[in-house]
Amino acid sequence: MTWNWLGTATAVPPYRRTAATALLALALHLPAAAAGQSDPRLVDALRIAQEGGSDSARVLVTNLLRQTPPTDTLYPQVLYTMGLVSRSIDEMRRTYTRVSVEYATSDWADDAIYRLALLDYAAGNLPGATRQLERIRNDYPDSPALGMAAEWAARAFFDQKKRDEACAWLAIGMERAADDVELRNRLEFLNSRCTNPQPADTARPAPDTAATPAPPATPARTGFGVQVAAVNTQAGADKIMGDLRNAGFKAYTVKEGALFKVRAGPYADRAAATAAAEQIRRKLRHSPFVVPEP
Repeated sequence: MTWNWLGTATAVPPYRRTAATALLALALHLPAAAAGQSDPRLVDALRIAQEGGSDSARVLVTNLLRQTPPTDTLYPQVLYTMGLVSRSIDEMRRTYTRVSVEYATSDWADDAIYRLALLDYAAGNLPGATRQLERIRNDYPDSPALGMAAEWAARAFFDQKKRDEACAWLAIGMERAADDVELRNRLEFLNSRCTNPQPADTARPAPDTAATPAPPATPARTGFGVQVAAVNTQAGADKIMGDLRNAGFKAYTVKEGALFKVRAGPYADRAAATAAAEQIRRKLRHSPFVVPEP
């Protein structure tokens, strides 16, 4: 079967696709924000592919790949584009893997990993998809693809009945969605599964709230904190606080609305907080930032 660059089967009428093929078509759809090709020849090749000339597009990209030395900074961009116009899913996977491994420091590595995650998700390999997306979060914390990655990571974790992990990813995604209204709407729709109360477990007796002592009051904080994450559940916040403490940092949570904001500190001055933020970035691969405490 021949596939076009959007991942849809060209040899089978749409009404006869299987559910798996329809999912693959959805997963491999290329958002405009992810195109980003800067070379006019590659832009032209993608335009030709969009207009139905997949074979012609592949010829253009193949010729450019042969003409470009592997040491040229353009090479990973050409290789990534070859993945977009590939003839088969296996060819896509091989090409994206090359970009992510051989050109891991290029601007295209995170996009290639994102594509590999979508291929895994479409194939039903949910653990594989989440591993790929966590590579983006850990190795490329400033990636523009992180907002889109959050959507698919949340879907994959929800499918695996891992609500806390899904909700933590959605918090990241909503922070990174920026002005992408459609992405933000999809993330907020998924996030309703985090903010809505969970069904009560009728098999368990109701807790004896009268016998439960009230939690101690949170001491007042001064100085500066380092915000590491904002998640939707206490369990998600506890996990991140545990990671911080294991790495040698003091950690605490600030509850604001529906979010649990996980912070390190507090520190007496901004300079100390800034130094701690850099250490957290290096050790834990988060994207922390300094906030003043009241």
